[in-house]
Amino acid sequence: MKIYAVSFNPRAADMTANAENIARLLQTASAQADMLLLPEAALCGCPLYDLFDDKRLAKQNTEALKTIAKHTKDIACVAGYVDVVNKEPVSAAAFIYKGKITKIFDDETVEYKGRTFRICLGDLSQYSSVSDTDLVLNICALPYRQGQTPQRLETLKKAAKKFGAPLLSLNLLGGGDGLVFDGLFTSLNRKGEITFITHPFQEQSVLWDLDEKSAAVSFKYDEMGELLEALTFSIRDQIVKCGMDKAVLGLSGGLDSAVVAVLAARALGGESVWAVGMPFRYTSQLSKDLAEALAKNLKINHERISIAAAFDAVKSGILHISSHPKDLTEQNLQARLRANILMTLSSELGAMVLSCGNKSEAAVGYCTLYGDTCGGLMPLGDVYKSDLYKLARYINREKEIIPQGIIERAPTAELATGQTDQDTLPPYPVLDKIIRAYWEEQLPAAEIIKKYKLSKTVVMDVLARIDASDFKRRQCPPATQISRFALGERLRPIAKKITPQL
Repeated sequence: MKIYAVSFNPRAADMTANAENIARLLQTASAQADMLLLPEAALCGCPLYDLFDDKRLAKQNTEALKTIAKHTKDIACVAGYVDVVNKEPVSAAAFIYKGKITKIFDDETVEYKGRTFRICLGDLSQYSSVSDTDLVLNICALPYRQGQTPQRLETLKKAAKKFGAPLLSLNLLGGGDGLVFDGLFTSLNRKGEITFITHPFQEQSVLWDLDEKSAAVSFKYDEMGELLEALTFSIRDQIVKCGMDKAVLGLSGGLDSAVVAVLAARALGGESVWAVGMPFRYTSQLSKDLAEALAKNLKINHERISIAAAFDAVKSGILHISSHPKDLTEQNLQARLRANILMTLSSELGAMVLSCGNKSEAAVGYCTLYGDTCGGLMPLGDVYKSDLYKLARYINREKEIIPQGIIERAPTAELATGQTDQDTLPPYPVLDKIIRAYWEEQLPAAEIIKKYKLSKTVVMDVLARIDASDFKRRQCPPATQISRFALGERLRPIAKKITPQL
């Protein structure tokens, strides 16, 4: 009994194209396998958000399922789709053979060619064991979470032991609106030993034989490598699924834009990335040199466009209203002029603007609305600044891709003479501890002060910045989510007042 498992990457809501791709896969698989295995949401894609409740889309989804069924004369198919039960949409699986569709809403046992298959959706820990099963097929759509792959595999090992049967688990592949799915295919024997595991974030197919005994394989986990692949894949899939093939970003000579440039070049190839330096009177020669060196290393398109003339024109136009040449108004104007250039190039090149902000800055509002926050995706929006240094060092593990000067220099937005981020914020390791404690652990101010032995003034200032910045975060681009605590996942009121607990 041979099973053709595919790390399938559907486009959300594109039932027609997804069904056509599945039909082609059935034709390919039928020449060598008895069954085609596809992940949860294979037909409808993910995330659908409120489209999940759209009755028109659900109807289109079930009609597409019937189309697929016509191609199952010689091969069975297991695939995820959206169905309607008691007028409510639900994620479901379908076992299809010779045009007959068996709908599965949690788990179901089916007979096929003299074998008993148990088909389960999602988290296996919720299901009890059943005797006399030849094979358990688990299809899921679990979003990527940094560092959680070993835990996922432990859950699969326990499930295989509990079921007392070989287990195949196939996760959805894809990226969109910030979510990213790794497409991981894993096979385990009845002892709970891993016998096969694919590389994450790659479109691939596996021909697996139920009658072939396979030895256990070792699995070496590389957390930083997996994170790098997840962020890269997220950029590529978001851009492609939005109908584009190029990216444009501001290249400042700082760490954030350097990492985004690396990710974009890995995702699309250097020739499809446009990195633009937009100097002003505060831009140092060091920043220009470091940005140019990085661009050469990555073989990306690199341009310099000064914002000086535009700045002077706007400033002169508002002098009758405002005459504050060196305050925050001027700094915000610089950032928004740069965004204007990037968005103009986006229109001209048909390229998606990548926002280079990180989680630490977005959390406390250390960013300019309609400035450095503009774009179609914020790849680092769920990555803390202190973790970016780890990622940069990982990128440079074999050779220097990001110039060491970028990693070593003090973080600065260069919006004023001699400016550094620490003029306004605590050092990033301290800032990130406070954000994690407040945002993820939901600790009150008094406990944060006590836990990290920090001054009341520092902690209260950071918490005030977080609470005052919901209006900015609400309008940021979607951020690639790598944790359960992404900023965009928590919807908080903009017009509010939160009293800290001391």
